[in-house]
Amino acid sequence: MLEELQAQIETQGSARARRYRLLKLILFGPVTHPGMNLLVIVSHRALAEMSAFWDEAEERVAQDRQVKCPVTLIVHTLPDVNRCLKDGAPFFCEIINQGILAYEDSEPGKDGHPKNILAKPIDPNRQRAFGLGMELHSDWRNAAEQALFLGKVSIEQGEEWNRRSAFQLNQAAESAYRMFLLTATRYAPASHNLGKLRSLARAVDPRIDEAWAPLQKLYNRHFELLQRAYVEARYSPSYETNADILAWQADRIEVLISLADALCLEHLDRLEAGRGEQNCMSSRTLVSSGDDR
Repeated sequence: MLEELQAQIETQGSARARRYRLLKLILFGPVTHPGMNLLVIVSHRALAEMSAFWDEAEERVAQDRQVKCPVTLIVHTLPDVNRCLKDGAPFFCEIINQGILAYEDSEPGKDGHPKNILAKPIDPNRQRAFGLGMELHSDWRNAAEQALFLGKVSIEQGEEWNRRSAFQLNQAAESAYRMFLLTATRYAPASHNLGKLRSLARAVDPRIDEAWAPLQKLYNRHFELLQRAYVEARYSPSYETNADILAWQADRIEVLISLADALCLEHLDRLEAGRGEQNCMSSRTLVSSGDDR
C-alpha cells in the first residue's frame, strides 16, 4: 500500500500530493471469516476520496501471496475518525478497542509532536442512539422491502425485464445491509459495493452471512452477478442473468432482510435495556494517552 501511495504521489506531482501520508492501518473483525478488513487512516480528505486508487490498492493487497483473501479497506481522515470517537460511534469504538495496529506513521508533525493521535472516545448517549437506531432501522427496512417487492414484480414480467429485475434486487440487498450496519453501528461506507457491505456486516455479526448459505461455487457466482448489477444491469447490454438466478437471489435477499431485521431488533432491545453500547474506553495499543486531538 505504501508503494501504491508513493506511485500515486509521483504521478500527481503536486505539492499537496507530496504531503499525502498513510497514518495508521488497523485490522478489525473476526479473524476466522474469509476476508480481511482494514481501517485506513490518511492525512488528507482528497486522498481519502480517491476511490479508484483505493480499489486498486485493495486488489493488490488481495492478490498478495501472503494474503490470498478478499480485502476491504475503509478509508477516512484522522479528523473524521476522531469526530466519530468523540461521538461514541460504536463502529469506530469497537475497531479502536479490539483492532490490531498493523502500521503507524511515526513521523512527527511540524511541532515535533506525533501527528496521528487518536481521540479518547466518550460514552455514547444511549437514549439518542436508541432513537436514531429506531429511525434508521425503519427507513432502511422499508427501502429493502420495497426494492425486493419491485424486483419480484419485475421478475414476473419475463426475460426482457431481467436486467431491471437484477438492479432492483441489488438495491434490496444494499438497503438490507445499510439497515443493519447503520442501526447496529451508526456507520456504513459511501459505497454501493455489496461485497464490501457484506464483509463489514459479517465483521459486526457473522450470523448475518447465513443468508447466503450454503456456500457453494455456483452460488458465489450468483452473488457476484448481484453485486455487478448496480452498474452493469443498468448500462451494459452484455450483462446476462436468467430466471433461476434471479429467483435464487430474491429468495436469499428475503432471508437477508429477515436476518438483518432480527439482528437490528436484538441490538435495539439491548440499547433500550441500557446494555447496548459498551463503554468505548481507549485501547492502550491504539489510542495515545497524550493530548486529545
